[in-house]
Amino acid sequence: MRLFFCVELDDDVCRTLAEHVGRLRPQVGGGTWVAQDNLHITLRFLGEVAEAALPGLAEVGRTAATGIAPFALAVDTLGAFPSPRRARVLWAGPARESRPFTALALAIEDGVLRLGFPPETKPALPHITLARFHSPRDLTGALAGATLPPLAVEVRQVTLMRSELRPQGPLYTALSRWPLGG
Repeated sequence: MRLFFCVELDDDVCRTLAEHVGRLRPQVGGGTWVAQDNLHITLRFLGEVAEAALPGLAEVGRTAATGIAPFALAVDTLGAFPSPRRARVLWAGPARESRPFTALALAIEDGVLRLGFPPETKPALPHITLARFHSPRDLTGALAGATLPPLAVEVRQVTLMRSELRPQGPLYTALSRWPLGG
């Protein structure tokens, strides 16, 4: 099964993001846009995982969540990976580093490494993927005037999510949730 650790977003944040991103679509053009119900912040993508690994992953999630107090994460900027000029991913996220998010992601990374998963090659940058593009696209013009209303994601739990890829888009199912701070 295909799994990842994430922070789920509340309905108000998802709705607000979907409304504002809808205004960007005509400027950005084609791409694969993430469904409103699937918006989340990935902490660690695991890929295909055997069912036998679930107890160990549950312990990783529980341990990581217990060690971090709940926190708020500002979602106040739009960006693109790897860059606005050669965008493959359009995202929303914080303009500033979040130490609690980084600590949470590092705790999960440490746990999955102990289980034998390969190390993550990219830094843990909190972001909400809004769209993916099959070939690089120049989004500098679209992002130059784009703004988001002030949004705060209340990070209160960690979720282990299953992702089933389907022709009509992925189906996400929460397998386990752990409250931050125990």
